[in-house]
Amino acid sequence: MKKMSVFLVDDHEIFRNGLKQLINSELDMEVIGEATNGEDALQLLHNLHPDVIIMDIRMPGINGLETSTALLKASHKSNILFFSLFNEPDYVAAALEMGASGYILKDTSNKIFLSAIRSVANGKYYFIGEVSDILVKKYLDAKQATTPASSPAAEITLSRREEQILRLIDQGKTNKDIAESLDISIRTIEAHRMNILRKFQVNSIEEAMEYCRAKHLIARE
Repeated sequence: MKKMSVFLVDDHEIFRNGLKQLINSELDMEVIGEATNGEDALQLLHNLHPDVIIMDIRMPGINGLETSTALLKASHKSNILFFSLFNEPDYVAAALEMGASGYILKDTSNKIFLSAIRSVANGKYYFIGEVSDILVKKYLDAKQATTPASSPAAEITLSRREEQILRLIDQGKTNKDIAESLDISIRTIEAHRMNILRKFQVNSIEEAMEYCRAKHLIARE
């Protein structure tokens, strides 16, 4: 079985070594190279074409966004996964706009990190948790800037699953609690949350909850 090839770009050696050990412990992936900054990455990646490049955002010299932009302009075929401490909306939106395949935070679990690599290597996108909320907010802000303001209409309806999720959120349940209660994945919960925000054209689940309570859209059990 051909292993997924991964290239690491991060200026913290200890952190980079930890990622390399984790990745190389998996049977289906391996680290084929690494760089401590953007300049070195561009030089090394001129002849290397890994399936996934794991890129830090803030680095000395050329930052991760600039490095990735240069790679994509050169028609580099690798998929770029940003792995960062920072979840500023501008960073996340810029990463998506410049062609990144994913953006996850460094406080995520090993399981999610490895899942992100596999998804991105297979041509999929991977944005989760707070990052997903940031992207939805940016999308809605842009939409509101180009269309007349309007309030959620009475004809908005919720699917049975969306109603279940909102009811559990109303009870103070976390995504993990909801996933266990409904026997579905956390990523599925996040997808439903994003869809709810789009339906109501609001920036947060709390705003959607307020409207649902006012209109009695969430049935009490």
